Amino acid sequence: MSNHAASHTGLTKSLGLIRLSLYGVGTIIGAGIYSVIGPAAGAAGEGIWLSFVLAAIISGFSGLSYAEIASALPGAGAEHNFLRKTFPAFPALAFTVGLFIAVHGAATLATVALTFGNYAQTFLPFTPVVIALVLMAIATAINIAGIGKASFISATLTVLQVSCLIGFALFAIPSGSRGLPDFTAWSDNLAGVLQGAAILFFIYSGYEHMASLSEEAKRPDRDLWRAFMIALVATTVVYLSVILGVLSLVNAGNLAGSQSPLADAARQLGGPFGMIIVTAALVATANAVLSSSISGSRLVFGMARDGDLPKPLARTQGSSRSPWIGALAYLAVACGFAAVGEIEFVASLSSLGVTLVFATINTAVIVLRFTQPNLNRPFRMPSIGNVPPTAVLGVATSLLLAIQYDWAVYATFAGVFLLGAVPYAFIRRRGRQQAGASSATTGDGNRSTD
Repeated sequence: MSNHAASHTGLTKSLGLIRLSLYGVGTIIGAGIYSVIGPAAGAAGEGIWLSFVLAAIISGFSGLSYAEIASALPGAGAEHNFLRKTFPAFPALAFTVGLFIAVHGAATLATVALTFGNYAQTFLPFTPVVIALVLMAIATAINIAGIGKASFISATLTVLQVSCLIGFALFAIPSGSRGLPDFTAWSDNLAGVLQGAAILFFIYSGYEHMASLSEEAKRPDRDLWRAFMIALVATTVVYLSVILGVLSLVNAGNLAGSQSPLADAARQLGGPFGMIIVTAALVATANAVLSSSISGSRLVFGMARDGDLPKPLARTQGSSRSPWIGALAYLAVACGFAAVGEIEFVASLSSLGVTLVFATINTAVIVLRFTQPNLNRPFRMPSIGNVPPTAVLGVATSLLLAIQYDWAVYATFAGVFLLGAVPYAFIRRRGRQQAGASSATTGDGNRSTD
């Protein structure tokens, strides 16, 4: 009995600060730096460097909020868990945001897998979609094997990919024939720079994936917020170094039309650099696929355990106690997105989801300051009065980016959300009916006793 109960209610605590930080860096540095540079350059032109900066700053606001709320309210399910505790009178809000992050995560998983497919075509005679589907299936199998094995593989891949990117930047910046970009080129294309930031925004997401592992952290109160800060600083430095290196080699116009922009830029250096970057892209995207599979299955697990998704999705597997049914369900949704085959479109779905989630989490941090002022917060943002200015900026800037997408992105996002809302409505209705029947039975029993 105890084993059965444990298989439904608990996850293994096996992650320390180093693994949490490496997991975060590996999740954040994924497909985006290898794929959506092209679409972002098409929108922002030579001002793409500023799009990177804006996306980093806006993401940083939300990163600080995640650090505060995750250290105060650790638990699997991340945002879903945070909002259930912040707005207990509005359970539908927690479900809505949980579903937003699920759509974002599944779209991210599909995006990085498609990027892997584009780069892997150098070696494999298959279409990017087929390669993506196979990769996601392999990552899901590793995920089901257990968080300890999965996090070790993820940490190893993270060290390899970051080393390759830093090496590229160190060679490209001093060697590029174009030199550093014109830092004033954005002034006549501010709208394009904002659109570029909106496209790039998802490549800075990852805090939500880190937060979903808080229940598996050895010391979430101490380590989680530190891991957020380490991941934010490390990824921002790497991204800015890489984009400056790329612009020193290739102009933005050429980047816009490339399916593998970073590899094309690296080939300008000659020698083995092109192949090194292709290899790094494969490592990075494989790692991001694994990280997304891990975090997505934990989100589904948390929502199912709390009764917002069907209970079977909360079942865990044997001694590894990994949420295997949730992982398979998440894989199915991601495969549907990957079948679309358009990286820019799927990446935009991911970015829209994360902007909405970030806006809500920043709002939750502000609300908690007033509704639970005495809550233990191992990490607490500076405030004016009781309001953290960075959280206010996080809400405003996230909503600003959320209005930058094409109508088809909004329509698809809404359609997927409605599909997820159907089981939620059914579960809630059934729960109310059962509660009413139980109440009626109790009342009849009391009357007969009288």
